[in-house]
Amino acid sequence: MPTLPSPSTPRAPWRGLALLLVCGGLLVAIPACGGDTSPLPNKPIDPSAPDELLFQEGLTAYNVPDYTTAQARFDELLQKYPDSPRRDNAAYLAGRCRYELADYNGAITTLTQLRETYPTSPFVHSSAYFTGRSRYQLNDFLGAQADFQATLQSDPNGVFADNAQYFLGRCLYEAGDLVGAATELAKAETTYPNSTYVDNARYYLGRSYFDQKDYTSAAGPFERVLQTQASIYADDAQYYLGRCHYGLTQLPAALTDFTNVVTTYPTSQYTDNALYYEVRIYADQKNCASANSTYTELQTKFPMSTYLTTAQTYKTGKGC
Repeated sequence: MPTLPSPSTPRAPWRGLALLLVCGGLLVAIPACGGDTSPLPNKPIDPSAPDELLFQEGLTAYNVPDYTTAQARFDELLQKYPDSPRRDNAAYLAGRCRYELADYNGAITTLTQLRETYPTSPFVHSSAYFTGRSRYQLNDFLGAQADFQATLQSDPNGVFADNAQYFLGRCLYEAGDLVGAATELAKAETTYPNSTYVDNARYYLGRSYFDQKDYTSAAGPFERVLQTQASIYADDAQYYLGRCHYGLTQLPAALTDFTNVVTTYPTSQYTDNALYYEVRIYADQKNCASANSTYTELQTKFPMSTYLTTAQTYKTGKGC
């Protein structure tokens, strides 16, 4: 029987590595796809200054990526040159290095300190987001929720705004607030329709309704996942769409959905589930020949499936 994907393993395409931008002849770090690289007030950048040279060493290592070396350079800059015009940039990248190295507690400490010390820094938006992602990895969904809200408040059109909106909904879902999750995930879908997380948002919007047994509301988001090109949630959505139709006693539609799981996604974690529900539907329709042959298929393909006993009991109870 499958389990939900671990919240510490996001299934959406990864985004967010630092990019390089030529600025005045220098390579400087910016948050992926946007951001402001201007130095803090009254501190112009001297390309030959030791702090700038140290920053560029860290940036080069970061983009290899060699996060261990990069972190050491950024930490050294912050320690030796507290007045450097790169101090907020270095602090952000030091926190990002910790995040990439799975030092989530360290990332939280570094990025939170940046936000508190430099509240007007252009890196506050990105720092709030990765503070939230770090807490999310630690299953601190309440703390992460506050960070993602801060991300959106700092810049609702920022580079990580769509990600933050999705993960805000996911935090609520993981915490069991299905009503709140549905509200925030619906915002993620409608506010950021071009986001790489839109299929994730649709899937968990459907799950939020499904887990409330609101099958009518759940069906639409699952159908929209299937309309998303190459969604990694397609098999999951197809299965749960079948569950919605089954819950609404729309048996022909449900049978089509479950058959699609088996034929289109044969390696899906939900294939044995789908075969089990095919057995149920055939038994409900008093089509014992199909119920028995589908049970045999389930037994052959998934001899260790936990659904075998349940399927046998169900079809027997229905006279098959």
